[in-house]
Amino acid sequence: MVSDRRVRRFLRQWRKRYPHPVAWVDDRANKQVRRSESRWLVQFAGAEVLKRRDVTSLLSWRSGLGPPLPTDAWAGIEGPAAWGHARRRIRKALAESSPSASLDLLLGDEGGVPGWGPGAASVVLAACRPETYVVADARCLRTLAALERYTRRAGSAFERGDWLPYLAVVRDLAALSELSTGQVVQALWAGADQAPELPTR
Repeated sequence: MVSDRRVRRFLRQWRKRYPHPVAWVDDRANKQVRRSESRWLVQFAGAEVLKRRDVTSLLSWRSGLGPPLPTDAWAGIEGPAAWGHARRRIRKALAESSPSASLDLLLGDEGGVPGWGPGAASVVLAACRPETYVVADARCLRTLAALERYTRRAGSAFERGDWLPYLAVVRDLAALSELSTGQVVQALWAGADQAPELPTR
C-alpha cells in the first residue's frame, strides 16, 4: 500500500498543478486559475434554488475540464417542461441531507434530470454544498485506485455505487493531508496520469 506520507506529498504537490492537464502553463498561472475558479464558485454556495443559466454555467465549467459531459446531459434542462422538472429536482436535492438521496434525486435513471449521471448531478451538489459534496469524476477514481485507496469495479465510468465510498475516501484524505475536500479532488484530478507511477514503498 502507498504510505500515508507519500499520499500526503502527492496530494499537496498535485493540488498546485490543477487544472493540469488542461491549459497548464506553470504553477503560478494555475494558482490564479484556482483563485478565479473559487471566486466564481462562491456565488453558488448555500443556494436553495438555481436558475437555468446557473446550471448551464456549472455544466459548461465541468465540461471545460474534460472529458465533456454526455450531450444528453444538456437536453435535460432544455425547454420549459424539461427545465421545470429539473428545477424541482434540484430544489429537492439541495434540501435533502442524505448524500445518497441527494444524488438520486438528480440522476436520470432514478427519475431525476434526464441524461444526468453522477458527473452532472454532483457538479450541482458540490457547487451549492461545498462543505458536504465534491465533484464525482472517473479521473479521480483512477487516481484513488493507483494510490491504493479505492478498489474500482469493472469499467471506467463513475457509477452511482461509487458515490458514498468516494465521498468517504476524499474526506479521509482531506484529514490526512490537511487540505479541504475540494483541494483533494483537485489533486486527484490533476495527478491522475502520474499516480500509477508512484512507488508503493
